[in-house]
Amino acid sequence: MKSPSSAELAQHLSATPGSKERFGTTAAAVLETADLVAAAQDSWDKESITAFLDQQDIHPKVWRKLVTIARRKNLGSLLEEDLPSSYTALYALEVMSPDELAAAVKEGVVRSDASSRSILEWTKAFRMRGTGIEQEIPLTLVLREDLTGQQKQDLMEALRQVADSFGVEVLEGKGGVRQTELKADLRKVRAAEIEEQLMRLLGPVVLDAPDALKQQFQFNSGADLIGGSREHFTGFLQVLEGKGDQTVFWQKYGRAYCLKYALDFTLSESKAERFQLKKRVNMAIERWGIENAIPGFQEIAEEVMRTYMRR
Repeated sequence: MKSPSSAELAQHLSATPGSKERFGTTAAAVLETADLVAAAQDSWDKESITAFLDQQDIHPKVWRKLVTIARRKNLGSLLEEDLPSSYTALYALEVMSPDELAAAVKEGVVRSDASSRSILEWTKAFRMRGTGIEQEIPLTLVLREDLTGQQKQDLMEALRQVADSFGVEVLEGKGGVRQTELKADLRKVRAAEIEEQLMRLLGPVVLDAPDALKQQFQFNSGADLIGGSREHFTGFLQVLEGKGDQTVFWQKYGRAYCLKYALDFTLSESKAERFQLKKRVNMAIERWGIENAIPGFQEIAEEVMRTYMRR
């Protein structure tokens, strides 16, 4: 494929930055965009690529995933009608091993309506097979709240009693169940969901923000804002809207604020830090959802906490 101009490539990115449809609404459209990105990767210089990514608010990791998709090492062997339209789902299929791909096709994982999360979860489960136990059901218990030692003991005993009635043995932390690795993978999936929501909310905001403000905070894209510190995150948005009336900030960016705290909560390994992050969101609910009664903020914040901040 010949090298595309920046204008030609931009025509394929008509949707809002961060939108799931940014790179195409069908698998064929996403593959066409990926081909153009790969051609640009091969022919453009580094400065031109960086400038285009900043202009279009595309994270370098997303660009690299599209380049990978264009290789079609796996995707080329699949029926186009079975391919999902999400670039993240296509990428998850493209990076499978040959054995994983063959099993995914056989087990009906490769479908046009498959999500990246369903594919990644199936892949993790598949990699746990063949661990030396004749028959194993991969099972991970995700604790929404920390349990005391006694509660954990009671939970495991209850599980063993139920399993025993089926002739099944429960082995905690054995049989190839890589608990730490699984938890880390699950956190990555959840973090990617949050980042995608934040990009939809804030990608256009950063793109349209004054250059002087972006230079002040050293943000060139929505990804920079989302990946930055919480202080710079709120500071940038507060300066953008003016620090006079804080109500405006919470009306416009209340959900984004909660999602940013949820993202840091998801990625944190520190129990103490997670506690403080939940506390800050609860404080925001108390002040802006109850005392100042900003319409809908309490419901939004509580929904974010239920979904992403319960471990």
